[in-house]
Amino acid sequence: MTARPPTRRTVVTGLLALAAAGCTGGPDGKKHPSEAPAPGRASVAPAKDGMSGARIMQIVAHPDDDLYFMNPELQQSISDNDRLVSVYVNCGESSGVNKVPGSKTPPQPDVPGYAGARRQGLRQAYALMATGKDQAPWKIEAKALQDGTLVEVDTLEGHSGVQLVFLGVRQHSTGGGQSNALPVLWSDPAASTSTLASTGSPVTASHEVTRESLIANLAALLNEHKPTLVRTLDPDPDSQVHDAKNRAHHDQPGYSDHPDHTAAALFAYAALERYKGPGEGRSHTVVSYRGYYNERWPDNLPPQIQRAKADVLNAYGGSPDRCDFEAGCGDYDVGQDRSYGPGWLQRTSQRQPTAAPRIQQAPDGRLTAFCVLGGQAAMWQESGPGSGSWGKPALLGGDGLLPGLSAVLTEDGRWQLYAQRVAGLGAKAQENLRELVMAEQRETGGPFGAWTSLGNPEKDPERGRRTGAPVVAVAGDGTVHLFARNWSKGVSTRIRRRGDTTWSNWRDLGGAEVQEGLTAATDAKGRVHLLAAGHDTVHHWTHDQPGQDLAPVPTGLPAPADPPTVLARPDGSLLLVFRQPKTARPQLHRRAADGRTWTDGKLDLAGRGYGPLTLHPLRDGVLVAARNNDGGTSLATLETRATPRWSSIKGAVVGQAALASDSTGRPFLARLAPDATLVTSPVPQNSR
Repeated sequence: MTARPPTRRTVVTGLLALAAAGCTGGPDGKKHPSEAPAPGRASVAPAKDGMSGARIMQIVAHPDDDLYFMNPELQQSISDNDRLVSVYVNCGESSGVNKVPGSKTPPQPDVPGYAGARRQGLRQAYALMATGKDQAPWKIEAKALQDGTLVEVDTLEGHSGVQLVFLGVRQHSTGGGQSNALPVLWSDPAASTSTLASTGSPVTASHEVTRESLIANLAALLNEHKPTLVRTLDPDPDSQVHDAKNRAHHDQPGYSDHPDHTAAALFAYAALERYKGPGEGRSHTVVSYRGYYNERWPDNLPPQIQRAKADVLNAYGGSPDRCDFEAGCGDYDVGQDRSYGPGWLQRTSQRQPTAAPRIQQAPDGRLTAFCVLGGQAAMWQESGPGSGSWGKPALLGGDGLLPGLSAVLTEDGRWQLYAQRVAGLGAKAQENLRELVMAEQRETGGPFGAWTSLGNPEKDPERGRRTGAPVVAVAGDGTVHLFARNWSKGVSTRIRRRGDTTWSNWRDLGGAEVQEGLTAATDAKGRVHLLAAGHDTVHHWTHDQPGQDLAPVPTGLPAPADPPTVLARPDGSLLLVFRQPKTARPQLHRRAADGRTWTDGKLDLAGRGYGPLTLHPLRDGVLVAARNNDGGTSLATLETRATPRWSSIKGAVVGQAALASDSTGRPFLARLAPDATLVTSPVPQNSR
């Protein structure tokens, strides 16, 4: 059947205008024809079939999780004509009360109706993102999965690449006093629940849901749609003390996220273990997004992106005025800019925010890149030094690897890879395991040995799940320093000295609570510097000379919005860049070779996008790369006499972009694209 759209007033702004609002096509500051028009400019939107080559599946718990926590990246996928399938595990029926802001009389509970109204709200939100108008027709069908389970599938007419899939699992108890929510279903293989028949849905009967059937049905959807990029929520949220300053809201006890978010992510990861991949020799990538974590760290989205996210959430919130959909036209309490209140839309955070291709020259001069594809490490190499030609990736094993791979070269020219791995996804806590692992070449240019475990700084498996991605730096004396964010949101380290085959015990560096996303560098005197974003400042650990333990040193720097990036300069100084909260403007700070304080570089560069920045040294100056508002990359050169200006390279980035220079000295941008390919391109002359 086709849903009749609500007849409420059209929202006049939306995320479709992100490119025009914050990203120009070149350094001249003029608008370029390739930029997306503002919503409402065209009377008829062109049909979109999702045939860009990228296929994306989002698996979330509730209707609106994607709008709060994954946007603006889902908008970027729609604008790029990617095929986008959003899967909602829970009905999100809650108490069944669809609150109307300003109403003095609360409505009577209507559990199926509220679930149906939220689905209609999603249709409005996606229509706005795809067409610039929230009033658009949808094809709504009941489709059978492989086991016969019926699910609701909604396809936006004229945009066949945009689909919403509702599994309809009840959010709360089905009776008898026992909760059958997703967390119980995950942790108890003997438990079961049922689906809810939502008002207005073509799926009119409920059915039983078990742990196994939910994993199998998610796997069936993955194997049907064959995504090249899978977006999930956070399977391992941060620990959180709940007090007057940090209210629990809907958090699970002791952690900073909704229990359904965590369970839905774990179900998604379990289903991914059964995913056969896109086929045709292609692989896929996985990105996880933080949930309620966002309200506890500085806002990292610039105002125009916040505004655009709010417009989409307003469309989702809808209005009861002149509404002719039988269940209701949205989650009313979210509309009218009320989505700003919880502090979730002002930030978008990936679980592994600094995950990026690791690219640099190998000893033979060829650029070599590493990344995680399909849970394995992948290696790309130039066909010859300076050729700019790349072959297909070689997969290096390590099943279950998470994004955030680190790669370093040993003194004798062998690659070492470090990663975080899902070592178990069992129902019991002691079976749900994470560990850090490494693999290294046996000889220069030779094959890699087996992946070996480096353990976890936390002995308790529940705490061990909160460990972050590994970051590695090699000191001047050859000591390898391994760092990882730990359960208490501090940093743990262990070292391996030159010529030694064993690692030290884990040691907590102390001194701070930091965001996930560490950055490290080795200066001209061989000293290692580790930096991370705290609540109120940038935290720094270093030593006076190689061979000593690292210790915290104060920086006096302000708090960044996103993880910082450090670069060691040949003169022994350090450069540090990070984004300013709320504006996303890049900030530059310097530390002299033998200095103890950081000085403000007074960088005059407009805010562009969000997320960690990338630095790379040039013969003259330092190149900075930034994710911009439309998901592409903006570049500028710092540390020269000229005033830095942005220029842009189109093409969506999964995670963080990377920079490197080839054997001829040409700088290259490397990014992992949504179709799970490595894309490299020379940096334009006007960017350097």
